[in-house]
Amino acid sequence: MNEKVYPTLQAFFQSIGLPLEQDTELTIHPLKGLHGDKPIKSPLFRTNYFTIVLVTGGKSTYIVDNHTFPIARGAFYFSNPGHLKAFEIETSLTGYLTTFSEKFVKQHFEKNFFTQFPFLVEATTPVIDLEETTLESLVAISEQMLQAYNTPSPQKQAMLSHYLSIILLKTKEILLDERRVIHPTRRDDEIFIQFKQLLTQNFVAIAAGELHKVYSVREFAEQLHLHPNYLNQIIKKTTGQPPIKHIQARTLTEAEGLLTNSNKTVSEIAHLLGFTDTTHFSKFFKKHTNQTPLQYRTDQQL
Repeated sequence: MNEKVYPTLQAFFQSIGLPLEQDTELTIHPLKGLHGDKPIKSPLFRTNYFTIVLVTGGKSTYIVDNHTFPIARGAFYFSNPGHLKAFEIETSLTGYLTTFSEKFVKQHFEKNFFTQFPFLVEATTPVIDLEETTLESLVAISEQMLQAYNTPSPQKQAMLSHYLSIILLKTKEILLDERRVIHPTRRDDEIFIQFKQLLTQNFVAIAAGELHKVYSVREFAEQLHLHPNYLNQIIKKTTGQPPIKHIQARTLTEAEGLLTNSNKTVSEIAHLLGFTDTTHFSKFFKKHTNQTPLQYRTDQQL
């Protein structure tokens, strides 16, 4: 599969010829007018960010991992990085589109974030048709979050993380009530979900000080009782990127979080993440961010 993988919401909107500016790792936008005022059909695509959509009006179709859902008032759904998706908007939607990255999660939430919200790493979740009272409560939260997003404040990121936490807790409650999850029907999807779970567990153990090593593709393959080449083939086919890219992205996110939120030295962070020496870590970090670890830490403190 050759579907494009977009790292940010801005990058995706640029690809479909629509203007959208993004300067934070978490965004929230009103759906009204966001996709223009004409019917639009997207190509199949993947993203490296989480998406939450709450619809209060309009008509659309949403496709995710070969499942198709009609979208109208009361539709509520989310997608995780790597899912293959597309949409077709027939009449302009109203509601809210929220996106956030794993980097935002690392910077603003506790280490057990993905344990608390396992639906963010486990499986495809279907579109949920909300009852009116639940829809109204989520609209109220989204409006408050949108106001915080559009208001300059030194506490902006903290407020946004607060509202995101409320939305995710509400989502968890809704899923428990609905008890609906699309369980993977293909072996490929099962392998991808298991790989993501192992990757998350790896970094949870690192964060807890129980492990000083990021597993290699070969080691993940061994845990899944698969040949490394086969794991590489499946993950690339399922997400558009080989497993090493997922491992590197998670390593980078962990490094950025530690540089921003801890007093550990660069040498200590390098050791914690399993790098053989600080130089190797610094080269890895600069390759992916165009900054040295110290430059990045300084910029975050400004």
